[in-house]
Parts: sequence; structure tokens; C-alpha cells
Amino acid sequence: MTRIEAPSRPSAVSGSGWTARRVMALVAGSVLLLISLALIAGGTALAWADTEQFRFGYVATTAGTYSTRGYALASDAISLHSRGMFVDEVRIRITSSEPSRSLFGGIAAAADVERYLDGVSYTTVGGRDVTGHPGTRIPAAPAAALPWAARSQGTGTLTLTWAVRPGDWRVVVMNADARPGLSVRAEAGLSAMALPWVAGEMLATGLLAGVTAAFLIAVPVRMASRQEPGAGPS
Repeated sequence: MTRIEAPSRPSAVSGSGWTARRVMALVAGSVLLLISLALIAGGTALAWADTEQFRFGYVATTAGTYSTRGYALASDAISLHSRGMFVDEVRIRITSSEPSRSLFGGIAAAADVERYLDGVSYTTVGGRDVTGHPGTRIPAAPAAALPWAARSQGTGTLTLTWAVRPGDWRVVVMNADARPGLSVRAEAGLSAMALPWVAGEMLATGLLAGVTAAFLIAVPVRMASRQEPGAGPS
């Protein structure tokens, strides 16, 4: 008599476990989750900045006290070729440590400032970095020395307001009579009408990415951990 064997039952793990596709989905979901958190954090920060802008008209960016024995304090070159698309106006408040001393503050093209300060003793300020530049030449009084894009002069606190234009720019602070030596407190702020739009876009994109990341993580985990019908623990 011919012996007939029963067909073997398919393995219980054929529809469970970690397949290559599930691992790839989990990795993609994890990366997308990190991107989502970064977007939400950035959007929240911009939303807070927009609240400050709504209350005060400007978003405070930097503040500090700077001094030099030379003739001028100058910022590093500020490039606004791309960032200028999102910044509408810059406001800088400058207060001398000697209230009776007349100050001059101005913003001009970086190339013009470099020519004006060539051979002059001055100090550049870039963030927390302060660099002295030796020189022997005495500069002309600043008010008429350059075609300033924005300028302010006087005693007390100067307010320098500038409608942003693309290009490379530098901020210069000097004594109005171009004498050497000065110490000032400077506070900078900016206004950007696109700020709420950018904040909303970042938050919406971050939330959408978070939902997608949750799907990519939850589905493969659920499928990999399930058991086939009839399969019990070993």
C-alpha cells in the first residue's frame, strides 16, 4: 500500500518577524520623527519671536557693550543676499558710556567701509569675537565720508533704522568728530513680516511629518510582533 504523507503546515513566522522592508520603514520613520521634532521646535521658536515682534515691533537679536582705543567700532561684513528676503527692517540702538559725547552710527556697503577704514586703527565686532586692527591714519569725520544707507548722529541714545537691501553691509560707530576712543552699549533687533507665515509653515510641516513618522514606526512594529493563528509561544 502506498503511504500518503500529510502536507506540512507553513511556518508560523512567514507573516511575522522583522523583514527587510519593515526594518527600512522603521529607520525611515525614526529619521522622519527627528526631522518633525526639529521643525516643531523651530516653528515654536519663530512663533514666540513673532509674539515679541507684535508687542514691541522688533525681535531682539543681539546686545552687548563694546569699546575701542581706536577710531571706530565696526561689525563684520553682513551678507543679506538670501536672508534679506525674510528681514524687512533692522533697528540698532547705541548708547555711549559718556552721555554728553556726540556719537555717529551708520550702515554702509562693506566695500566702502573697508576703504574708509583702510590704515585706520579700529575694532571689528562679530558675535562674541572682537578683533583690533592697528593703523596710523586719521580718518575724516564720518558723517560726510561715505554714502551711508542709514545714519544717526547725536548725544544720548542713537536709534539707527534701516530698511534691508540685499548686499554686503557693515555697521560703523564712531565719535562724531572722529576722535579716538569710545565705549558703547549696542542693542540690535529686526522685524520680519514673513515671520508668522514661516512659523506656521514649519509647524504644519512638522506635524504632518510627525504623523507620517508615527505610521512608519507603528505599522512595522505591530506586524513584526504579531503571531500567526494557531502559533503559540515556544
